[in-house]
Amino acid sequence: MQQDNTLPSLETTQTALDQIEELRGKIHLKERDAKACYESAETRKIYYERLIAKLRSENKNKRVQLAKSINGDEEVIRTVFNNRREELLSMQRCTVEEAIKTMDQKVCEASKRLNNLLYQKADREERYQDMQTRLDRMMQIDAQDYDFERKREIRRLQNEMDKARIKYEAARNITKRYQEIMRYMEEECRLYPARLDTMESAVVQARQEISVLRRMNKKAVNSKEEAKKELHFMERDMYQAKRARDAQLNETKKEVERRREPVVERVEKRAKVNIIMENTDAKAAKLQTEKFERQEQLLTLTEGFEKIKSAINVSDMEDIVFRVTNQESTHERLLQQKKEKEQAKLRLQEEREKLVKIFEEMKFTSQRQLAKGRKMVDDMHEFVAKDERKCAEAVKEMQENEKLLIDLQFGIATLYDKLKDVKLKPPYHNFSKGDPVDDLSNCSRKLELLAEKQAIREEVPKLSNASDQFKLHAYLESQLTPDNVRIRVERDEGSDEDEFRFDHDLDNEGLLTREDIKRLGRELLNSKLKPKRKKGRKQRN
Repeated sequence: MQQDNTLPSLETTQTALDQIEELRGKIHLKERDAKACYESAETRKIYYERLIAKLRSENKNKRVQLAKSINGDEEVIRTVFNNRREELLSMQRCTVEEAIKTMDQKVCEASKRLNNLLYQKADREERYQDMQTRLDRMMQIDAQDYDFERKREIRRLQNEMDKARIKYEAARNITKRYQEIMRYMEEECRLYPARLDTMESAVVQARQEISVLRRMNKKAVNSKEEAKKELHFMERDMYQAKRARDAQLNETKKEVERRREPVVERVEKRAKVNIIMENTDAKAAKLQTEKFERQEQLLTLTEGFEKIKSAINVSDMEDIVFRVTNQESTHERLLQQKKEKEQAKLRLQEEREKLVKIFEEMKFTSQRQLAKGRKMVDDMHEFVAKDERKCAEAVKEMQENEKLLIDLQFGIATLYDKLKDVKLKPPYHNFSKGDPVDDLSNCSRKLELLAEKQAIREEVPKLSNASDQFKLHAYLESQLTPDNVRIRVERDEGSDEDEFRFDHDLDNEGLLTREDIKRLGRELLNSKLKPKRKKGRKQRN
């Protein structure tokens, strides 16, 4: 039983050793295969590296040949179009085949134009020959009537010359009249200031006289009113006195009548007595006649006084006697008043002369002041004209600025629409406030953010002040050449030391490749070529 147990153990140990040996053989085979594979890989690697170096050298040679061929095309084009600058600028980026094709097209167009011109030339020559033959035929037909036509033309020219001479004489007469009118107007202009001064002085004098007359009229009106009042009072007093005198006169008449009746009776009686006693007493009769005559004279005087009273409307004899006795004193008083009025007149004339002298001095002073005032007015007119011109320029500039502001607002609105997907973080806003400066600043920030997102390292140009932009534009306009060729084409010297040094195997992370630049260019071109949405313009109130 013990032997039976040892046998399987030996078998197991032998099998394990066999397995180990088998595994060692396999490992050895694997190592040998791996070594052979490594050696073959190394040989392939060396082969491929040599192949890559060879291909790179061939690629480089081909690129150099291509550059030389391109530069050769440019040299050929530059040599051909040496004296034609415009065609040189248009062809310098083309290949020889493209240049030949373009020039063939131009030659075809030129030949077409030449053929057209030749056709026009032949057509016009043919027309010229036809017209020449017609002219010769017409000259042959009109050769007989040549002298008649010539005389008629001469007569026509003479008539026109006579008409022109008549018009010339009329124009001369009109010119003389206008010159006389001009001289008269110049004389009037020369004498007008003096006449104007004379008229102004006359107007001032007339105004003074009018003022004096108005004062006199006012005084006369006042005197008239006072005289009316005094006349009314006097009439009332005279009416009362007349009534009193009439009453007294009636009483006196009655008394006279009463006294005259006995006197008449006595006279008649005495006449009768005298007639009877005529022969008896002559002396008494003579006395009686004298007395009678005196009585008649008294009666005559009484009647005369009555007539005077009725004529002057005075009933009181004492009043008449008082007036007659006081006539001399009234005359003296009137003479005294006349002397006083003459003295007042002389005094007023002297005052008037003094005032006239003062007025003349004031007039000359006012003329100087008027000239000074006119000069000031002219200066103010010039100042106002300058301000008006400045105002017109300012209004024009304001209108231009308004148009520019409107265009700028539409442009900013379009740019906002393009950049609506780019969102700014607070405190910046993502909507338009209507202020162009703030909106443009936000657009600049959005472009910077977009450039950062697109991994574009170039800086977005910042806004500058308007004055700096004006200075920059002025500097560029002064420095640019008349040809305004801003792109300078660098000449190839044939060296390829710095060309074609880009290696795809190098570490180029973080830098833009050619494919990236082309892709960004296509995206930018597509964004530019996309049709813009038409936005409805808001009506401005």
